[in-house]
Amino acid sequence: MHKLVNALMSWSLWLPAVRLMRQVTFPIKMLIIASAVAVSLVWLLWVMVAGKLQNIDVTSQELAGVRYASAIYPAMDLAGVWRQQARNAAFGEGGEQLPQARQAFDAAFAKLQAVDAEVGASLKVNTPFAALRSAVQTAQATQPAAGTKADPEAVYQGMIGVSRTLADLLDAVTDGSGLALDPDLPSYHLISAVLLRAPDVIQTTVEIRGLVRTALKARQISPDNAARLEGYLATLARDTAQAKVSLDKVQKAAPDYGRQLTRGAVNGTDAFLKSVRLNVPVGASTLEGDASAFVALANQTLQGQFKQVEDNLKVLATILTDRQSALRQDLWLALTVTILCQLVAAYLGMGFFVAMLQGFASLRRHLITISMGDLRSTIEVDGRDEVASMLKELGNMQLALGQTVQQVHEASDVVVQSSMEISQGMTDLSARTESAAAALEQSSAALEQTNSTVAMTAESVEKAAHIAGGNANTASQGGAVMQDVADTMERIQASSQKISDIIGVIDGIAFQTNILALNAAVEAARAGEQGRGFAVVASEVRALAGRSAAAAKEIKTLITTSTDEVAKGTEIVRQASEHMHQIVGNAEQVNNLLGEVANGAKEQSLGIGQIGEAVHELDRNTQANAALVEQTAELANTLRGAAVRMAAQVDEFRLPGAQASALVEGVDVDAMIDAHRQWKVKLRDAIDAGDKVDVASLSRDDCCGLGKWIYADGQRLRERASFSTLVNNHAHFHQVAGQVGQLINDGRYVQAEDALAPNTPFTAATNDVVMVLSAAKRLGFV
Repeated sequence: MHKLVNALMSWSLWLPAVRLMRQVTFPIKMLIIASAVAVSLVWLLWVMVAGKLQNIDVTSQELAGVRYASAIYPAMDLAGVWRQQARNAAFGEGGEQLPQARQAFDAAFAKLQAVDAEVGASLKVNTPFAALRSAVQTAQATQPAAGTKADPEAVYQGMIGVSRTLADLLDAVTDGSGLALDPDLPSYHLISAVLLRAPDVIQTTVEIRGLVRTALKARQISPDNAARLEGYLATLARDTAQAKVSLDKVQKAAPDYGRQLTRGAVNGTDAFLKSVRLNVPVGASTLEGDASAFVALANQTLQGQFKQVEDNLKVLATILTDRQSALRQDLWLALTVTILCQLVAAYLGMGFFVAMLQGFASLRRHLITISMGDLRSTIEVDGRDEVASMLKELGNMQLALGQTVQQVHEASDVVVQSSMEISQGMTDLSARTESAAAALEQSSAALEQTNSTVAMTAESVEKAAHIAGGNANTASQGGAVMQDVADTMERIQASSQKISDIIGVIDGIAFQTNILALNAAVEAARAGEQGRGFAVVASEVRALAGRSAAAAKEIKTLITTSTDEVAKGTEIVRQASEHMHQIVGNAEQVNNLLGEVANGAKEQSLGIGQIGEAVHELDRNTQANAALVEQTAELANTLRGAAVRMAAQVDEFRLPGAQASALVEGVDVDAMIDAHRQWKVKLRDAIDAGDKVDVASLSRDDCCGLGKWIYADGQRLRERASFSTLVNNHAHFHQVAGQVGQLINDGRYVQAEDALAPNTPFTAATNDVVMVLSAAKRLGFV
């Protein structure tokens, strides 16, 4: 189904209508659609009303035909009576009632003339009525005078024209009134019986009456008349049967009307046919019937036929009158229902129009509000139709847009702040990069000097390595000498030890001598005087032993000291030998290390040379980085400008909830931006309301709040470039706004709306002012 709808909607047949509808507003769309529907409905209503009125007119015409026929049948009846009285007079059988018969016919004919004067023209029966008038005149001329015989056949032929022209007039009335084409089944069959069959039945009855009367008067009938009579009888029987069938159909189709019908003439006609058969047997050449009795029966039959037609015409008139009333009732009912339905449709259509117009107006108002950056309004949804659904989705869109704008607003502030920090950082980095480049140049020069010094050091280390090698050899020789000294000192130490041992022995001998001297002294003391000399000798020996012991002790002390010194010297020599060996090893290591240092110095010299090249490359890269940093700083400034422009676009939006004011130089910049945005709102309101705008004040840049601040307190900032830009942009904005206001005053609202659209001078001028204010909000007036 969805594919079918899409295929139907994509049909190129609708393109002209789609293009037309896209060029007009909704009220015009509704007017076009309503006009098309109204024209079709009015046309259908007119066709219906015209059809109903036509049916009513047709019925009225048929009623007129019935009225005309109701006047014809009495005239036809009285014409037969008049003709019969004239023939009676011609036959010499009386004629006393001829004047009364003519007078009665003249009265009936006068009524017929009156009816013809009223409806004859509408029934278009002027020609047959003229023929009737001529036939009446002929009959009047043919009528025999009272008491005067005349040719009955001539009288009959002269006066039968009245009945025949009346029959022709009745046919013309039936055709002219539309009775022959009646659409309803009951009335159609009744018309068939009363107006189509009855005239033939009556006329045939009259013809049979005249033919049989003549035959009975003559007591014979010619073969031609007999044949004519048979034809008349067959026709009368057929027409009578068909009339009876038609009446039966009326009874079946409309029982209520069928019960009002008169059917007596059918039986009378059957009796008349039987009488004809009795009076004129088939094949008989001579007749014996009573002409007067037959004529009386024929007249009675005709009276019954006329009476039945008269009664049934009244029923037909009732049917047609009821139909006409029903048609009028149907017409008024149809008109009433149609008008009521149209009123209801108009009421509902007006409700639809107002609902859609209000919905579209609300949708347009909210869209304009959103397009002007005001996201603070609450979108209320009333109803569940498509417009309400669109308003609901618009509310969701406004909420999502508000969140997005809030995020963009925060992000733009972050981007502006970050770009400022990046710009400042890039400026500092540029300065530091330049310092680093200068330091690298100095480092490069120092590395060149270091490279030269390292090269000289490498040469010196190489020479020192040679000297260290010689020192190592000398140290090795000194080590060998020190080893010999150590060996000698060890031998001296051993000799000193032996001397010490000998001194010990001497000391022991002295000690023993002292002991012996002491013992001798003791023994001398015991000997007394005999031992005095021995005591003296012992004393001397003791003294000598003491001196020997003291000398030995001193020698021992010296020897011990010498031994200790020799031991120390030996130890020192040993240590010196070890140190000399270490010196020799160290000298070799120093020699090796100096060789390695020499090699390292060479490699260092090469490395420093490479470092110098790297430093040169680093210096070049640093110079390039410095240039790149400058470019980055410029890009950061560009980014800051773009961020400020983006923030300026975001600043035109007003979000729900209280927002902090941005004070710059003591001025609420957000309030200025909002007040400046209100100009677009005021111009939009003027367009919607069709109000006039004070173009003179609008064109001046010192009448609004921002202009008053610019030319008052703002003059303290006049030396700043951004303030000068603001003054120029603000003046240009009011110049453009004045042009838009002039369009509004001139009534060119469409051009004014287009002038407020995006990508127009008005929008550009507005953005220029907001751009300066937004930049001042974040960067200040610079």
